[in-house]
Amino acid sequence: MLSGMLFVLVALVAGGGALALLGWLLARGNRGETAGSILSAHAQVIAKREVTSDGGTQHWVEFRLEDGNQRELLTTASQAEVIWRGQSGTVHWAGDRLTGWVPELGAAPRDVHRSE
Repeated sequence: MLSGMLFVLVALVAGGGALALLGWLLARGNRGETAGSILSAHAQVIAKREVTSDGGTQHWVEFRLEDGNQRELLTTASQAEVIWRGQSGTVHWAGDRLTGWVPELGAAPRDVHRSE
């Protein structure tokens, strides 16, 4: 952390604002829930919706996590096809994007997610 702050100071003195910003970003590292952090939890699907605009269609799925919190996640069309309201399973996400869904079928989970 100290080396990152030293880099920022040197870059500022040299007049490199962009370099200072880059040094600051590198020094921050990965703190908590960022777009790069993949989190997982047992959840139940409570809603699905599509938002259509000039830019295309976005698919959103809302989950109730086992701790009682709710989270709405952006999904791909193919992910939205295999998820339905009332399902329970394990949800994986990064930021506001769904990265995986493993539904419970009977007593055993079955992973139907494919990477895109």
